[in-house]
Amino acid sequence: MNDRDNNQGRNKKPVETLRDGALKLAIFRNENEKGDSYAMVPGRIYTNEKTGEVRESASLSGGEALRMAHLLTKGHDKVAELRAQRQKRGTAKDRDFERDF
Repeated sequence: MNDRDNNQGRNKKPVETLRDGALKLAIFRNENEKGDSYAMVPGRIYTNEKTGEVRESASLSGGEALRMAHLLTKGHDKVAELRAQRQKRGTAKDRDFERDF
């Protein structure tokens, strides 16, 4: 996860968050003059054993990789659905889907 992703997650709420246990995939919509673009930010929620604080990490264990891949596939489908909804309403001039990722 880069600084842009971190800042994006702090300043805006996701339009959708997909979950699989401790894994999550946040989907953000970025509106600009060229239309909408979407970003997917993966994460894993855990509790710090020493402090009891709930935290988020971008790292995955080997067993979580396939589950995250499944979430990313669902995220891809959700972005396509969001694009179709906005185009149907005529509220966005979305960019080509492949350019978002």
